[in-house]
Amino acid sequence: MDRNIGAKVRHYRRERGLTQKELAAQLQVDGCDLSEIMVAQIEIGRRMVSVFEIDKLAEVLRVDYNALFAQD
Repeated sequence: MDRNIGAKVRHYRRERGLTQKELAAQLQVDGCDLSEIMVAQIEIGRRMVSVFEIDKLAEVLRVDYNALFAQD
């Protein structure tokens, strides 16, 4: 992994045992309107992510906000 937020989202999603659809559903329950397709686009780097979305992704994935930016 590198500083690619999408790769980090994919890593932590898989680590939590979630599908893209399940992650999208949890985000929507938490007030972040991302669809399964949008999650897929984020993971492959085809969609920009807002600060609000990053915050919600970190919350749902149960990782520190900075973990999505850390270089490995």
